[in-house]
Amino acid sequence: MMHSSRAGLWLILVTFVSLALAWNITIPPYENLDEIEHAEVIRHIAVTGRLPVHGEAEAAGFHVRQEASQPPLYHLLGAAWVRLWGLPREAPDVRPIPATFVACGSGDTLYNRVTWSRDPYTGFPPEGHRRTVYALRLLSTLLQCATVAGTWALARRLAPRGFVAPLATAVVAFNPQFLLLAAGVNNDNLVIPLATWALVLLVDIWQRGPTPTRLLGFGILTGLAALSKLSGLGLLGLGGLTLLAYAWRQRAPLTRLLRWGVLLVVPALALVAPWLGRNWRLYGDLTALAPMLDVVGRTAVRVDLWGTFQLMLRSYWGQLPCAFYPRALYWPFFALLGGGCVGLMAHFRTLARRTELALLGGWFVIIVVAWVRWNALTPATGGRLLFPAAPALAVLLAVGWQQLQPRLARAWAIWLPLGALITLLAGAAPLFAPPARLEDSTPLPYTTDVVFGAEAIALRGYEVRLTESRLACWLVQSSYCRPALELQLYLEALRPLDEEWALAVQLVSARPGDNTLRLTYDAWPGHGNLPTSAWPAGALLREKLLLPLPASDLPTQAWELHLAFYDGETKARLPVTLAGQPAGDAARLDTLRIQGSQPPCDTLPPLEMPARFGEALALTHAALTERDDAWEVTLCWESLAPVDADYTVFVHACAADGALLATGDAPPMGQAFPTHLWLPGDRVLDSHRLTAAEAPVTIAVGLYHPETGARLAAFVGAERQPNDALVLWSR
Repeated sequence: MMHSSRAGLWLILVTFVSLALAWNITIPPYENLDEIEHAEVIRHIAVTGRLPVHGEAEAAGFHVRQEASQPPLYHLLGAAWVRLWGLPREAPDVRPIPATFVACGSGDTLYNRVTWSRDPYTGFPPEGHRRTVYALRLLSTLLQCATVAGTWALARRLAPRGFVAPLATAVVAFNPQFLLLAAGVNNDNLVIPLATWALVLLVDIWQRGPTPTRLLGFGILTGLAALSKLSGLGLLGLGGLTLLAYAWRQRAPLTRLLRWGVLLVVPALALVAPWLGRNWRLYGDLTALAPMLDVVGRTAVRVDLWGTFQLMLRSYWGQLPCAFYPRALYWPFFALLGGGCVGLMAHFRTLARRTELALLGGWFVIIVVAWVRWNALTPATGGRLLFPAAPALAVLLAVGWQQLQPRLARAWAIWLPLGALITLLAGAAPLFAPPARLEDSTPLPYTTDVVFGAEAIALRGYEVRLTESRLACWLVQSSYCRPALELQLYLEALRPLDEEWALAVQLVSARPGDNTLRLTYDAWPGHGNLPTSAWPAGALLREKLLLPLPASDLPTQAWELHLAFYDGETKARLPVTLAGQPAGDAARLDTLRIQGSQPPCDTLPPLEMPARFGEALALTHAALTERDDAWEVTLCWESLAPVDADYTVFVHACAADGALLATGDAPPMGQAFPTHLWLPGDRVLDSHRLTAAEAPVTIAVGLYHPETGARLAAFVGAERQPNDALVLWSR
């Protein structure tokens, strides 16, 4: 049985390393949490042999930013790793993607969450600085193996029998955010295992007594944790409280308590003192937080506690620097958290080792308080900041599930690695996937001959439709509850490209001269993953987009789908040719009817009896407004049945002898809503302007086919109107 031997731990470790390696390969270099800054601190140490100093390191070309004053132990270890394996120490030749094309934070899609430019088709093995990043990630994974093993040891001390140890270890090892962290270059990867084993020693101190070896070991681990990240200092407070409680329980004399305290505190302070002294000498600040905050910025507004809690809760289980995952991926982990808490609280009074569990809970509270304090200083909602207490929380949750239902505890331990794999494949991997490269013989849904720029990019084909996906609405995010534009573009670079061009997809009002946009999407191709300078010449690429339409109160009408490429800096668009002929600066792909609001026709005077034109269209309201020498005619049409032609509205002002004084002929809504797109129930508000030298005697309206001139038969009731024209007004 897995819970009766260490075979379970080895199985979890092997699975953890395998998944961490998969995350390592999937996440591009520097797209992990604060990765380029930590990697640059390591490079600075490896190259110069010294710790970086704020200002000096940046001036020397090292992109260390706020991490320059972080506790240095992880970076020193990383630099030793670089030297041990003779890894490249060259500066990273990466460029940040312009901020206008990076959608950090909330957004209608999960696209454009990439922050650094790269060639996504470059495979393994990596070269240069990228090889160094992957190797440093491997070091992080190996360090976090100690966290996984420490969680098992911690759980065994609180629950020697049952399924608590396997479940607690699985909760830590297969938390998608922990796997992401363990596959990145980040100093959290050292403070977490050190804090975990310090907790193991602290439980031993409580259960078996504070021997010098245990106290010195705890002090050393605490000092090393503090040298990895400032939150490690919190272990001193927890250790001190534990010693006080133990001394009170054992009725130990004060002198013995003081000896214990010295053995615990002195090693920690001795290890961390040189770093504190350096900070004071360089920055006049023991913790060096001031220069760090100068770089990252301070919290300038009141913290939204509820919103911050929600972000922290989600990011504890999964968050990339610029993206959360589809929301359905979080639900099982929320159920795991909620059920474990319910089981723990419901059965806490009956548990045998309540004090040890309270000790773990106390460590979690200390880390949460430290996180709240840090978040008050600078925006920092990342749940990974709670990870020094992740093993403690995992043990508490495992105990809760063991009490709630042992079979469910076993089921969770089996499901968690599968859940982590699903999160990688359905959450992280799609964010960094480049467009698919297709064979030249791939059949295209709709072919075209559109070229952008001077023989630069060809649009070989496309497919477009409007869709509503209930599945995406429930499983991905709420923006997909709205109608979405589903678009596939088949693109080819006709020559090697050196330029960086952005892609623009727009839904523009079909009314000529009206630049109103129903949707605009601007990005680097490939959801931000494929700069045009990395396009393989002659390869057919498929760009797939699913773009939710923004909420809008615009009326139902026609919108033209435009596609363009432009220079991200100058905003100048590439000229477009269609079949070799100039076609402006955007390719018009389609005209789409998009449902919107119904116009308020009730504000217009109703006709005594609606007029019917043919069997499909009706006129229900009309208004005439005279202004100077012009007349504004406002009409409200209603669709009774679909039509397959685009009719033009005529509005004629006539003299007493029938002579035509003025016309206001135009398609409905000034061409914004062709009649072939009307559906039964549509109401269309339509305005026309007449300008005449003399006042008309009659104004009549109707509809005709623009190519044949044939008018639609006009009826009021059963009576057909003369000339198929409805007289709206007569003098």
